Amino acid sequence: MNEQAIKLAQITDPHLHANKDARMRGVNTCDTLQAVLQRIKTGSRRPDAIVATGDLVQDKTRGGYLRFAKMLKPLGVPVYCLPGNHDSPDVMRDQLNEAPFQFCGTASIGNWQLLMLNSHAENDNGGQFNTEQLAAIDNDLAACRDKHTIVFLHHHPIPMGSRWLDGVGLRQNREFMEIVSGHAHVRAIVWGHVHQASDHLQGNIRMISTPSTCSQFLPSSDDFTMDTRPPAYRWLQLYPDGSIDTDIVWLESFEQL
Repeated sequence: MNEQAIKLAQITDPHLHANKDARMRGVNTCDTLQAVLQRIKTGSRRPDAIVATGDLVQDKTRGGYLRFAKMLKPLGVPVYCLPGNHDSPDVMRDQLNEAPFQFCGTASIGNWQLLMLNSHAENDNGGQFNTEQLAAIDNDLAACRDKHTIVFLHHHPIPMGSRWLDGVGLRQNREFMEIVSGHAHVRAIVWGHVHQASDHLQGNIRMISTPSTCSQFLPSSDDFTMDTRPPAYRWLQLYPDGSIDTDIVWLESFEQL
C-alpha cells in the first residue's frame, strides 16, 4: 500500500536569515533546517514533493530566500511554498518562481490536488483572507471536485487552546472553515505558525499543525512560552482512496552548537 501513496514532506517556520550564522532566540536556524533536510535526504522515505508552509525567512531579505532555494534545490523534488507573517510575499514570489519551486497556487499529484494559500497580512502577525481571496478559494475547490484535496496555509484556522497564540490565528477562520467544509472532497487542512503538533478530525476534515524546523512553542500556554522539543518536520502519505497517514519526525539527537 505504501508504494501507492503520494509522499509529502512538510517543513514549516525555518525562519532563515541572509546571514547563515544568524540566530533566533539562541537557535541557528540555518543549522536546524539543514539538519532536517539531511534527515529527509538520508531517510528511508523519499518525498514526491516538499510543502513549505511559511515563515521561510525571518528578515524578509532576498538573501534569505536565496539561501532557502540553495538548501532545498539539491533534494530534486518540487517545493511548494507559501508565505507566513514573517515573510515578504513579494520577495518570496520573485526568488522562488522557477522549478523546482512554486509560490502558492495549486498542484496535482495523482488523484490528489494540493491547494497552497497566502494568508499573509501586512503589519499583522495574524492571518487574513479578504473577500476576493475567500471567493477564489471557493472557486479553486469547486474546480477540483474529482480529486481528493488537501489545503495548506500558514495560520491556524481553528483555536489551539493557547491564549496568546489564538490572538494571532486566521482572522476569517469561520468564513474560511465554512467554505472549506462545503467541499466534500477536502480531506485535510494543514498549517504551520504554531510551532507545535496537533492532529484531529473536525467533521470529515483532518486538522493538522506541524512543529517548526527550528524551535517550538509550549502547547496550551496562556503567555508566550518556548518548549524544549527539538526541530521537526511532518510526513504526509496520501492514498488513492482519500485516506491519509501522517507522522512527525523529531530530531531528538540534534544538538545546537
